[in-house]
Formats: sequence, structure tokens, C-alpha cells
Amino acid sequence: MKLAYGLSLISILAYLACAEAETADPQLSKPNRQSPVVSSQTPRPGSVASKRKDRTTRPEVDAAKIMGHAKAIVGFGPHPPGSDAQRKVGDYLIGQLKGFGLSVQTQEFQALTPMGQLPMRNVWAVLPGMSGKIIILASHYDSKYFKDFNFVGANDSASSSSVLLELARVMSYANPTGHTIWFVFFDGEEAIREWTDFDSLYGSREFVRMLNSQQRLSSIAALILLDLVGEKDLSFRRDTHSTPWLVDIVWATAARLGHADKFSQASISAIDDHIPFAQQGVPVVDIIDLDYIHWHTPEDTLDKLSAENMRVVAEVVLNAVPEVGRAATK
Repeated sequence: MKLAYGLSLISILAYLACAEAETADPQLSKPNRQSPVVSSQTPRPGSVASKRKDRTTRPEVDAAKIMGHAKAIVGFGPHPPGSDAQRKVGDYLIGQLKGFGLSVQTQEFQALTPMGQLPMRNVWAVLPGMSGKIIILASHYDSKYFKDFNFVGANDSASSSSVLLELARVMSYANPTGHTIWFVFFDGEEAIREWTDFDSLYGSREFVRMLNSQQRLSSIAALILLDLVGEKDLSFRRDTHSTPWLVDIVWATAARLGHADKFSQASISAIDDHIPFAQQGVPVVDIIDLDYIHWHTPEDTLDKLSAENMRVVAEVVLNAVPEVGRAATK
């Protein structure tokens, strides 16, 4: 993610000049040209879905479970878009979500990047509601590609993906709103080379295109995006590209729960996976800590994460969602 918009003519021409070049890096898959494919997957036999009638009490957010997911994701190693490791991370997400009794959908597409076409896959789980409206809780799950060092992305983005998995587990027991909730994991948030409007946000841009083609964007009541949410010295600032009333709800919820120290009233301007939605008029909020000193360095490793801080983020989102749902029906 970057802090400002902008794409010069030079960067456009440079992108077009290299867009068809295929990568020789063994981490990345060879490109092939296919149309986007959306598929649905039902919960696996014996999953919690078959026991839903026995689930009467929603569990508490579990910090150990969040950290366990982070360890699993980091354990796959560097996982940039198009890599075998990224495919395994996506499979892990699908397996966990199905295990929570949620139906899972995927959107597979070929993204044109400065390293040629790369296969990417968005993953999301559906918690049904009755209103016809949808609240999206989202994270990206790719790690940035670096040629010169291994980047496992513990905070960027294993932390947010792990929090989102735990939210899916907890909410699967009881939907806290009357709206359908989608737990969406975007592929390809990171730039393959240098951040531009073209070389970034591949998954979220493709997801919005899909919603547009299905004429479903009007049903999206809100998007709550998580990114860089796990460091020990956690501090979120209000994003100026987010929707003010949605930011107010999240920040007020944090204050009510005693976490105002982690949700500052200072401001930032983040370019992240919420932007394609905001450009289409969807209310959005990006919960992101852009002050992480190990951002995009080899030091973004598990030891930099705080299980308690990730639990706090999950609690804030869990408690904010009902108010977001009420506001969305006004």
C-alpha cells in the first residue's frame, strides 16, 4: 500500500513495455491465458455445519487461534501471487473456512503484471443473512515478491488474514447482524515490482469487476478492510480515503472497549484494497497501521507479532459489525 494516488505517463508506458515479459523466477507459475472462473465449495462432511443446531453460544475471540493461523501461513514461506506457496496458503484458508461450516467461493483469474500473466485467486466465505445486503470483512493474503531476500509477511499480511479467519470462526456460530457477511481474502494486493495504479490491488480490482458484471455492487452495505494489524506497538490512524461514518463506528467501538490508545484520532491517507470499492461508492474503512518499522523487510517475522493486539482488533471488529449493520439499514 502507498500513501498517495498518482500514475504518470512514464509509469504507464513503462508498465506496458514490460507487461508481456514472463518471469523466469521458479517461485512463480508460468502464465496461461484464461477467463476468470468463479466456483463454490460446500462445507466438508463432518464439519461444524452439520452440528449447527447444537451451537447455541458464540465463543470468545481466541488469541492463540489467531497466532496459530499466523504461524501456519508464515510456515508456507514467501508466497507472492502466482507461486506454489500462495496456492497452498489459499488452500489453507479454504480448508479452515469450510471447517467452520461456511460455504466458500473462489474467483480465479489471470492478472497482467510486469512479470507477465500470473494466476491469482480470491477466496471468500459466506455467512447468510436475511436482509439482502452484504457486509464484507476483508484482508489480502499474498506476500510481496522480493528477488533478493525471503519475505514471509508475518504482519503484512498473515496478521490480518489470521484475524479474519478467527472472525469467521466466531461469527459462524451466530450472525451478529441481519445482513449476509462475506469474509474475503484478496490475492495480489502487493505490487509485483513498483506500486502503480496498474501494478497493485489485482484481487480487489478483479473482485469489483465481478460484482459490477453481476450488478451486485449496490447490495454491498460496507467493506471493513484489515491490513498490518499485528505488531506489538500497534497504532491505527483514521484513513482519509475511508468513509467517515464507518470510521466513526469502528473508532467509537474501540474506545468503548477500552482500546482508544490503539485507535488514534490522527489521520493518514492509505491506498489499499478498499480503494476500488470506494471508487464505486461503497462505504469503506481501512484499519491499517502504516507505522510498522519492519514493513517490506526480511524482519517482518512471527516474533514481531502480538497475539493480544490481534485479539483486540478482532474484538473491535466483532463489536462494530452490529452497529455497521444498523447504520446500513437507515
